Amino acid sequence: MALLTLPKNHKPRFSNFNIDGILDETLREGSERCPFSVQTDRKIPLISTIFKTGIRDIVFGSGPKDPTDLASVIKQLVHQDKLPSDAKFSFIMLLNCHEPLMKQFKYFPDEFKKYVTISFGMVSHKSDEKTFERATEELRGYGFTNFRVSLLNNFSSGVDEVSYEKIIKEIDRTLHMDINVVRINDSLGTIYPEAMAILAANLRHDYPLVNFCLHAHNDRGLGLQNALVSIYNGFNLIEGGFAGTGNRSGLPAIEILNFIFKEKSISINSKYIDSSLVLDAARLTERTFLSIPDLYRPVSGHIVEQENMGVANIPSFLGAARDIPYFLNSTGLHDATLQKIMSDEGLFDAANDPGLVQQVKERFDSILVEIYSRKEKEFEQIRNQLDKFYATDVLYTSSVGKYTREFLK
Repeated sequence: MALLTLPKNHKPRFSNFNIDGILDETLREGSERCPFSVQTDRKIPLISTIFKTGIRDIVFGSGPKDPTDLASVIKQLVHQDKLPSDAKFSFIMLLNCHEPLMKQFKYFPDEFKKYVTISFGMVSHKSDEKTFERATEELRGYGFTNFRVSLLNNFSSGVDEVSYEKIIKEIDRTLHMDINVVRINDSLGTIYPEAMAILAANLRHDYPLVNFCLHAHNDRGLGLQNALVSIYNGFNLIEGGFAGTGNRSGLPAIEILNFIFKEKSISINSKYIDSSLVLDAARLTERTFLSIPDLYRPVSGHIVEQENMGVANIPSFLGAARDIPYFLNSTGLHDATLQKIMSDEGLFDAANDPGLVQQVKERFDSILVEIYSRKEKEFEQIRNQLDKFYATDVLYTSSVGKYTREFLK
């Protein structure tokens, strides 16, 4: 089957444009991916921080108690005066397990329904029984008015005419239900940017009035690229997770998207989100979901704002020095490095004495060797603790079966 090609006269956009929104997947994907169950009240500080950044759409769900928990979250945020009037929670409603949730939505407080968007997943499930259509009408009967769909896809073989036909059939079902927001889910994280560009361009060409968003997984390290490519080629919504938190290998990190958006003048509803609060949200995400801080993740990595002070420091050589902490290690222990340190300390005579420079160099070298030996032992202890931390008290398949048998005795 022939692969899809770009529509005739398609022109991508790369900078100086506006999109209509950013969807934050941190709470939903973080809860799904974390091997430990984070209680709802522990998530509220993170939710509040995310809203403070300027983001207005947080994806929630889809656990068996999540509709009730969502009502509790909204109630607490309203009581604390921390819920923006234009805030939205997008609840993921998976149609292969939605029926137990419907009663909770039936009795969902009327005054909170305006804050909720129902986002259907697995719309192809029992399509012959019109499960998607019936669920939509039932929820409308309960008073919910905001809906979107998420279309699951396996892009392992690229995007050909057959896979595209499947997508447009589900979009047409969606439009028939008067829903015009569609998330294209790269469910296995297999699409490549060149295919994503073609898919986004065709969907925008064929459905100019539909609001499209890509749910980009990072299994091949391409989540960020695919998310950007989607809006370059016509999608008007984007998704991500703080600290890259998300399914399997993660999602596009919102703090990185924000950095790129400001560089390329890409605004969200003609605004930008708060950069300092974005970093707070990223680091609070790691704490909330018991994740080890990433040292080198762009923008929000634990030591990404630190540089080697040695003369081998390329950013400084290129004139891109920053007001950040600089550290010394053996890689940077060149004579010129030490001479600069001495000069900065006003030790000009010593800086010009090769013998003294070597003495200082040898002393620093011995200190650095001693530090590494000590830190290596500390790291091994920490690493062993981490291995144990993530290997114990996790309910894997084998233990779930054992507990189930014990419960039924």
